[in-house]
Amino acid sequence: MTLSTLYAFFVHDIVGQVLAAALIAGIGYTAKRIRAKVRNRNGNIDHTAL
Repeated sequence: MTLSTLYAFFVHDIVGQVLAAALIAGIGYTAKRIRAKVRNRNGNIDHTAL
């Protein structure tokens, strides 16, 4: 394996792993924020009209 091939492999592999980790973290963070907003909205409902 030549140095350029090794470099290309590591660059693509590492960059791909970092991007995948960032994407998963972003999706998780977004889902957490959505769940918090729904929970807060549902928690503020006035139940005295029942």
